[in-house]
Amino acid sequence: MDSLDLLNLQQWFPRYCRSFPSATEEEQKNFALKELHSLKVSANMLSIAQTVLQNRNKVLIAEAIGLLHDIGRFPQYAQYRTFRDSDSINHGRLGAEVITEKNVLGTLPPHEQELILDAVRFHNAYAIPEGLDPEKKFFLKMIRDADKLDIWRVFAEYYEKDSSERESAAGLGLPDRPEYSDNVLVCLTEKRLSRLSDLKTLNDFGIMQLSWVYDLNFPVSFRLAAERGHIDRIISILPQAEDISRAVSILRQHMNNRASQ
Repeated sequence: MDSLDLLNLQQWFPRYCRSFPSATEEEQKNFALKELHSLKVSANMLSIAQTVLQNRNKVLIAEAIGLLHDIGRFPQYAQYRTFRDSDSINHGRLGAEVITEKNVLGTLPPHEQELILDAVRFHNAYAIPEGLDPEKKFFLKMIRDADKLDIWRVFAEYYEKDSSERESAAGLGLPDRPEYSDNVLVCLTEKRLSRLSDLKTLNDFGIMQLSWVYDLNFPVSFRLAAERGHIDRIISILPQAEDISRAVSILRQHMNNRASQ
C-alpha cells in the first residue's frame, strides 16, 4: 500500500457512509456516530503503528484497517436498526463482505488485501482466533486496541449526555437503571472480559467496557488510554459502591504497570 492507495480509500469511505439514506434525525445520528468513530480509530491506528512498526507501508495498512474496520456497521444499521450483532448480523464478517463486494482493495497485492480483510473480519471477535499467521495476528491486536481506545471516548460522551440526546443504537437497547450485575463485576475484578449476553443494564455495559482494559496488547495503548481520560469518565458515572471501587483499584494498578513497560 502506498499513500495514494490510502488517499483513495479515504475519499471512498465518506461516499459509502453517506450512501445510506436517513429518514429521521435519529438515524442520521447513528450513522454519523460510526463514521466519526471510524476516522478516530484510523487515527488511533496511526498512533499505535508509529510506535510499534518501522515500515511505512505497514503503517499505511494499519490506517486503512482502522478506517474500514466498522464498514459493516452501515448496512447492518440500515437493515436492522441496531448495532447489536446478536440481534442482527456479525458486523465484522459483514464488513469483510462489503470490502470484497465493492473491490475497494483491488489495487493492492493479495497479501495486503488478506491482512486488511482478516483484521476487519475478526476485530470484534471475543478473542483472537487460533491459527492466524504472526503478521495477521499483530495487525489484529493493533485494531482491537485502536477500536477500544475510541469506544471509550464514544461511551464516555454517551453516558454524559441527556437521554434525549443519546444515539439510540449505541446503548444496544439496555435500560438505564441504577443496578448492576454481580457476574459482570466479578469479571472486572478477576481481570476477565465480560460477555454482551450477560448485560442487563447500562451500568453493566460500562463495567464491561472497563474490563476491555485487560484485553489491550501494547504499552502505547495503555499510555494513550491513561492520557485521554475516557476510562475515568466512564468510572465516574458508575454507582459509587465499595465492590466497584475495589475492582477499579485493581484496574488502575494494571494500567499503570502496563503503561510503564
